[in-house]
Amino acid sequence: MKTTLKVTPKRRYKTPKYPSYLDQSPLQMSKNVTKTGYYATAFLGVFGLFAFSGTTNTSNEVKENPIKFKELGFPHTYAAFGTGLPDRLNRSTAIKIIDSIFLANKIELVKEYPVSNDGLHFNATGYNKKHNIGYVWLDHNSTAPDCYQSWRGNIRGNSLSKEDMKAYNELKEKIKDDPNRYTIEKEFLKNLSNRKGYYKLLELKQHLYYNTALREQIAKYIKENPNRADEDYGKEILDAYHDDVVDLQEMKQLVKEDATNIAALSMYNDELSYHSYGGIIDEEGNYVKRGGDARKKAIEKLENLVQDYIDWAKSEGRY
Repeated sequence: MKTTLKVTPKRRYKTPKYPSYLDQSPLQMSKNVTKTGYYATAFLGVFGLFAFSGTTNTSNEVKENPIKFKELGFPHTYAAFGTGLPDRLNRSTAIKIIDSIFLANKIELVKEYPVSNDGLHFNATGYNKKHNIGYVWLDHNSTAPDCYQSWRGNIRGNSLSKEDMKAYNELKEKIKDDPNRYTIEKEFLKNLSNRKGYYKLLELKQHLYYNTALREQIAKYIKENPNRADEDYGKEILDAYHDDVVDLQEMKQLVKEDATNIAALSMYNDELSYHSYGGIIDEEGNYVKRGGDARKKAIEKLENLVQDYIDWAKSEGRY
């Protein structure tokens, strides 16, 4: 006997929504949160509020260096396309904010202070010699080429010298049927870049998007010096440049707790990024355009990070 199918419309239901950029990351959420645990935590919080209302804790002590290497965003990989990438605080804005926090803590800074100790050779963006504390803002202006990765490789086959081009073509012919041929070719070019001054100059020139003066200096040097096989090719330019910027090894050393008291603050820290375009759907299903609030939150996070670093350094007796 056939049963008649009856369809009844559902009067109430929850509207699904896509995750928002402003939502908390699932990785940062507790894995063991239960409803009972939630109410227990709430009860303890209220109980503590009344039980200890007579005690005020004014300490700003931070127990460990709040700056971690994994959060700096280095080595940074340039995206092949720009769609969906977040905005980041530019150099002038960030420096103005950071300087103001140091000044609020009565720490006056000397700009572009040369640091040279314990294997570190670079210019700190701001430094106070008396208090032995400062910072470096890490972006394309203050970091070496080894702090960046590119999907297209560091140098191109068409920029090789005749001698290296011959070896490159022989290699390509030899591995033309190898499924890993592109990886092998990239490794060949990388080895040249690490070993020969000429390719180090080309790599540096490619990296210096905004330093027109140094790019022109490199181009002039290459034009006037045809002996590109010399392993010390362009050594004076390279040495002078690397004394001013932070390389990847120096960056790792800076965040160690026994290192010089220089805060490594990065443009590519995702916690300091924001989206100023487009919008999100709020809990009520309304479209809310992003704007100044996202940038304001990024600025607040930078201010808090700098203050936490100063508090930590002070609690450690570092200045």
